[in-house]
Amino acid sequence: MKKRFHRLGKLILGINIVILFNSINAFPQINQASQFPDRIILNLTEDASTSIAVTWRTDVTVSEGYCELQLTPDGRIDPSVSKSFKAKTTPVKHVHEDEPVIEANQHSFVFTGLIPGKKYIYRVGSEGFWSEWLNFETPVTNNEEFSFIYFGDPQNDIKSQWSRMIRKAYKDVAECSFMLYAGDIINHGGSDVEWDEWFNAGSFIYGSVPQFLTPGNHDYIDLELDPHWATQFTQPTNGPNGLKETCFFVDYKNLRLISIDSATEGELEDENGNDLKSQKVWLDSILTANTKDWVIVNTHLPFYSPKETRDNPNLRKHFQPILEKHGVDLVLTGHDHSYGRGMASDNPDIKPSIVYVVSVSGPKLYEAGNKDWMQQRGSFLQLYQKIRIKDNVLEYEAFTASGTLFDKFILKKRKNGTNKMVEMKPNMN
Repeated sequence: MKKRFHRLGKLILGINIVILFNSINAFPQINQASQFPDRIILNLTEDASTSIAVTWRTDVTVSEGYCELQLTPDGRIDPSVSKSFKAKTTPVKHVHEDEPVIEANQHSFVFTGLIPGKKYIYRVGSEGFWSEWLNFETPVTNNEEFSFIYFGDPQNDIKSQWSRMIRKAYKDVAECSFMLYAGDIINHGGSDVEWDEWFNAGSFIYGSVPQFLTPGNHDYIDLELDPHWATQFTQPTNGPNGLKETCFFVDYKNLRLISIDSATEGELEDENGNDLKSQKVWLDSILTANTKDWVIVNTHLPFYSPKETRDNPNLRKHFQPILEKHGVDLVLTGHDHSYGRGMASDNPDIKPSIVYVVSVSGPKLYEAGNKDWMQQRGSFLQLYQKIRIKDNVLEYEAFTASGTLFDKFILKKRKNGTNKMVEMKPNMN
């Protein structure tokens, strides 16, 4: 009898081991790559009307990646009429604290020679391992109306609590031309698990709507940019040396959109730092050469903070005179996890003309102070912003997670290049 129970015990143990082994193999690490493309994302290029960048990931067994592109058909897709392009492939290895090591191949390609105002479909991958067909549209070169979405820091609980923000914003502004982020995309620089949450939150949206991303301090590891940044995004390289794809500009119809990397060099604390100096010279040069009617700057650190205990006078000292010299219209920022919006200047001899905004889209929320620079403020609110530009009118709207309109204003550009501000405050406070 004892031998029978002993054999039975061994049998049960063996069965449990087999079940455990099969379970491990059936449910691999969620952020592991496979032969099928994932993390597909479009990025704006320097000239959005004729080109667009795409990036995706596979496992290391896929040594070559391809893109197929064609004009959007009205009926069934015929892959044989597509143009095929071989992508650039970069092997990556991500090691972060106690997370499993991730080895993968990142593939990227820039479609060029596109026709302005046309609808395209594309897919990425390789024979037997193609993605679904995704769509995008190039902008026309005139001043017809377009809209884009602006997000402050996603950062925390990205899959569980931030995903509803991007999905709600996409639903409300389904025809948005692109999405813009003011940094702190994730919470711990280098965490592939957190990047996996971000890509899951946006899913197919990233492959259909171009993304414009500025890094925040949480997208750095100490003083080094998260290595994911350079390989999983393909952003313009028209910025200063050492800051390409974090400091850059994009021309979209009658808008020049500029990213300033205010998270580099320990948040630009060193006034003699090369990154601060080079960005100042670069910013002045591209604004001097600008021919677009509207100029928006996107950066992580607020020029003016809504939080009582925070301030960034060094940022204003070095960059505000350049922005005011060239008549920048709007500065979009994050970092402080509350909402503030106002027109302000440190120069007592001029009338403030630049609108500064601080916002947050993720669930890490703080209280806003009662500072003089703000015409509107908000505490403990997850927000997304819709910005619409049509010829000489810019309309700005901020919505809460439930879709309630929280803040609104309109800028009307006069013939001399200055703006008339029209406040349109909603009832909610």
